Amino acid sequence: MTEATTQTDYLTRAEAAARCRVPLPTFDKLRRDGLIPEPDAEVGKHKLWRADTIDEFLEVGGTRR
Repeated sequence: MTEATTQTDYLTRAEAAARCRVPLPTFDKLRRDGLIPEPDAEVGKHKLWRADTIDEFLEVGGTRR
């Protein structure tokens, strides 16, 4: 019997900023301006994005779309 497992990788603000290749303060400003996708999850006060959410955002041009 094989058990199928799926793993969803979540990124912190710092990891999402690094994946977007921008400094954290720039990422935060873009988020405040509504140019970054909304977080996929929150743990306490921490915002988390799925890696594929950020990848899809970048694939369509990021903030240049």
